[in-house]
Amino acid sequence: MFLGVDTGGTFTDFVYYSAQGLRFHKVLSTPTDPSLAIEQGIAEMGLQADQLHLVHGSTVATNAVLERKGVKTLFVTNAGFEDLLTIGRQTRAELYQLCPELPEQWLGRDDCVGLAGRIDAAGAPAEPLDLGALKQLCGYIRAGNYDAVAICMLFSFLNPAHEREVAAALPEHLFVSASHQVLAEYREYERAATTFLNAYVGPLVQRYLRRLQHVLSPKHLYVMHSAGGVMQAEAAGEHAVRLLLSGPAGGLVAAGRVGRQLHTDQLLTFDMGGTSTDVALMCGEPLMTTEGKLAGLPVSLPMLDIHTIGAGGGSQAWIDEAGLPQVGPQSAGAFPGPVCYGRGGEEVTVTDANLLLGRIPADARLAGSLPLDRQAAAEAFERYGRALGLTPLQAARAVIDIAEEHMAGALRVVSVQKGYDPGDFSLLCFGGAGGLHACALAEKLSMRKVIIPVASGAFSALGMLAGRQQSEFSRTRCMDAAHADTVVQLTSLFGELSDEARQQMPGLPLLFERRVDMRYAGQGFHLLIPLPDGNEPVDIALLLERFARAHRQAYGHLLDRPVEVITVRLTACVDRTELAWPTMQSVGGEALPSTFTDVYAAVGDVATAMSVPAYQRSALLPGMQLTGPALVLEDIATTWLPPGWQLQLSPHGHLLLETLV
Repeated sequence: MFLGVDTGGTFTDFVYYSAQGLRFHKVLSTPTDPSLAIEQGIAEMGLQADQLHLVHGSTVATNAVLERKGVKTLFVTNAGFEDLLTIGRQTRAELYQLCPELPEQWLGRDDCVGLAGRIDAAGAPAEPLDLGALKQLCGYIRAGNYDAVAICMLFSFLNPAHEREVAAALPEHLFVSASHQVLAEYREYERAATTFLNAYVGPLVQRYLRRLQHVLSPKHLYVMHSAGGVMQAEAAGEHAVRLLLSGPAGGLVAAGRVGRQLHTDQLLTFDMGGTSTDVALMCGEPLMTTEGKLAGLPVSLPMLDIHTIGAGGGSQAWIDEAGLPQVGPQSAGAFPGPVCYGRGGEEVTVTDANLLLGRIPADARLAGSLPLDRQAAAEAFERYGRALGLTPLQAARAVIDIAEEHMAGALRVVSVQKGYDPGDFSLLCFGGAGGLHACALAEKLSMRKVIIPVASGAFSALGMLAGRQQSEFSRTRCMDAAHADTVVQLTSLFGELSDEARQQMPGLPLLFERRVDMRYAGQGFHLLIPLPDGNEPVDIALLLERFARAHRQAYGHLLDRPVEVITVRLTACVDRTELAWPTMQSVGGEALPSTFTDVYAAVGDVATAMSVPAYQRSALLPGMQLTGPALVLEDIATTWLPPGWQLQLSPHGHLLLETLV
């Protein structure tokens, strides 16, 4: 019995998988203690926690970083490099801003300590570590009442001896994060930032997961990490920085499964929840990146390439200094939530707009139990619209238009800006609010097909169950791809990483996926290039061919320069059978609406009501077709099928939408 749990900013989603099939549930999140919502959901579903294999997507690490509420952390590095995290790369966020606003510093000068001692660029000891200063460091930690220590010494990815000496000398009660264990790669600033974030949130994640273990006592507790796999709770506590995209990663894993079912490789994914919207591009498999960033700091670990914006169902509408309407990134969250929740919210949101326009029926109950107050939403939009000279319905339409433009812009970032034509892709939409905006976004991007998958309102939680148990390993070694010894070096490095994986995941049947970072000599950035899986010999000619294809796709040209391999990467995953999603029996016949509801659509400057049939998704079967306008309702999501669109079901129950224009 497997339970996938995705904790979001507004709702906590549950997907339960057993011999009887799939069940879905949703409750409001409890931001002060996310475990309370998990306990509530398990109780409401009538499950026994101690019988469950629990797979969790957690926002504890992400929220702690975004809100700067991590633990008190000391940063230890080489003498002379104490300001490493402050100086960074010296890049300007706004190139032509003469008086740029300086970012808030993560650490004070007293929280950074430099120790004498040096490893050189070849990995050889150039100067021994100052043992006297190391003893003083322990006293400094006690006096400063630090909870965690981040250690990042120069060239530790080649020789971690000095980092190990420092870690061994520290008090046992501290959470210690050493860069050679977190990120054994070049670029000291990125390595230092990633190591610091791991120390900054590590104790919080450990305490949260231990509390969850104590309160629920599940059979197993796994946590989804940013690369789209799952890891045991104990390992997640030690490597908390790997959880920064924990929730959104689940949606992409499930999207990959849906793509394989439908034999559709080209997907743009659109995940709209209550607080934010996550978008990504998939060509068969989710794209990976090692150049992530959160709250201004780089996170250079392998992670799914996801772009996030502050536009969700709870995104608040406001009026800027120029008197123009804006939407987001501020969110009403779970408490007080949108005005229509009746929990004290006063600022109109995207959810209020959809309710007022009839896209969410007035008698709907979110998550199956939460009633909505349409009258309160109408009164709030009357106040908001008056300031803009608009009627409530016009103001609601404006909020929807602005939010959809933000979302379309995010989709262009992951497609057009990377050399892809959105028209070649299908738009796979999920999240509780995704189906309300899917067709409008497809039209903005000249896309003809939209997919609303099974369990779209709890899709990321479903992805938790589909995720493989896996870990990521890497080493930086700069090699000329054309050199005669490169194949031998690559084979040796992959062998070392495979041995490390077997030590960390003992007794498990492992499969290996291999990648390398490649670039032209002299370039400052690299491209991530996959190798054939398993233990096949490295084919340099194939690598160079794949690099050339990736470089042309990303930059539109090739260079007549030597090619370098910078970093080797290994993904070790447990070999197991994928969870099977049942197919549905195909039938003919006509779908019958459960009711009719008024939806307001713009005709010129006037919002006109039209009576629209509403169908329960559970009553639809393969072989049935719908033509818009129509609503498809379920407890965890709503889909708006506008005029000019047609819908049919796949054998697995996915909604397949296609424009008729």
